[in-house]
Formats: sequence, C-alpha cells, structure tokens
Amino acid sequence: MKSFRIPRLQEELKKLLNITLSQKINDPALEWVQITDVIISKDLHYAKVYFSHYNNPTGHDKVKECLIKSSGFIKKQIAGAKLMRTIPELSFFYDDTEDKAEKMDALLASIKDDYDDDSDYDPDIDIDDYLDDDDYFDYDEDEDDYDDFEDDEDEDE
Repeated sequence: MKSFRIPRLQEELKKLLNITLSQKINDPALEWVQITDVIISKDLHYAKVYFSHYNNPTGHDKVKECLIKSSGFIKKQIAGAKLMRTIPELSFFYDDTEDKAEKMDALLASIKDDYDDDSDYDPDIDIDDYLDDDDYFDYDEDEDDYDDFEDDEDEDE
C-alpha cells in the first residue's frame, strides 16, 4: 500500500518554509527566495530543501549560507507548527531549473532563427497535385455504397 504521509508532509513543509521566509525572516539576502521543493527521507530525520531566488542580486552560495544560518529559526517554526514529532535535519540546495530553462529557450530561439520554415510554406499548394489517381478514390455522397457491403455479407452465409 502506498503511503501518502511523506508527500503530504513535504508539501506542508514547503508551504511552511515559504511563509517563514517571506513573512518572518527579515534578512535582505533572503528577499525573493522561494522554496521550490522539499524531499524528506523515509525515516523523517533528513530533509533536502531546494530553493531559488528571483530579482535577488545575492549569489547562490551567499543565499545558501544565510539559509544555513537561519536553519535554527526555521526548525523552531517547524516545531511550532507541530507537523512532525521529530524535526528533520535541513540541508539546502540551489534549484537550477530556471537557469536550465533559460538556456533551453535561448537554444531553441537560435535554432528557430536558423531554420525558419515560413519561407517554404505556400498556402496555394494543392495536395491533389502530389497524389496519384490510383492512390485514392473520390467519394460521392449522393451514391449509397453501403449496399455493396451488405451484399458481401449475404454471400458469405
């Protein structure tokens, strides 16, 4: 049976940590820092906390250092919320998903500029010019071809 406890705790911790960072910690180095994911070990003693920061000129290492310094306060907030009996040991990691997405967008934009297919598109091309007459047949809605199929079934009996 699948346990839903750990994923639920991960989501609750993520919400709690985001509220703590945005409303209760007044460190300018931690402005615009957002917790993107929390992964808790099966024994609930360790938690990996992934963060990202937007519009914050502070480097990743400095933000990580500030988060480590404030981890005691964060653990106190977790204990006050009474989500868990044991408070997990927190380790912080920078989530570089946004950086990877920006690189991928830039790569796709450069490829799009190199291979712009709009010049090859001609809306006046008729598909009938490329098909042989033997490859398809015209269906006339006025004719009823369903009788032919019924006759074939009657012959099999």
